[in-house]
Amino acid sequence: MRSECYSCKKSFSGSGLIVSINGKEQTYCADCLWKLQKEYAQKKSCEECGYFDEESCRKIGKALVPVKAGFNIYFVDAETCRNFSTEQKMGKKKNELTEEQKEATALVKKLQEKGQNLTYYCCHCGAPLKIGIKSPEIQKTCPRCQGDLEVINFAKFIKQHNP
Repeated sequence: MRSECYSCKKSFSGSGLIVSINGKEQTYCADCLWKLQKEYAQKKSCEECGYFDEESCRKIGKALVPVKAGFNIYFVDAETCRNFSTEQKMGKKKNELTEEQKEATALVKKLQEKGQNLTYYCCHCGAPLKIGIKSPEIQKTCPRCQGDLEVINFAKFIKQHNP
């Protein structure tokens, strides 16, 4: 199955990575998704605002439309919002681990306890990477190309390859 990247227009094999911007779903290659996530991570987020409450704004009283890029969700309406305020932060801390990250960490510990390794490959350059006894930490970037590895759902990956 061949797909075409919405950003760079390159054709690639596989289903691609779905990004939802302004309610429109678009397919991106791993490299363009990585660039897009870096761009959105630098933008001002509604989650930093004191009026943010579970995907809606309490000040204007409407639901916010998220930008979904891979496993990340961004609320970037703060870039144009006149009511943005960080005085009463009510949102979640960004440093908190998600359920997927907690599950992946627990599964890596199980691999270590069993003395096993799992080899996977960078989605940007194809470099072989290991997780388990030889590499106890989940890598966020590829040591070879510095590509972002957060697009990989490690919990699901480990479950599929290590029952």
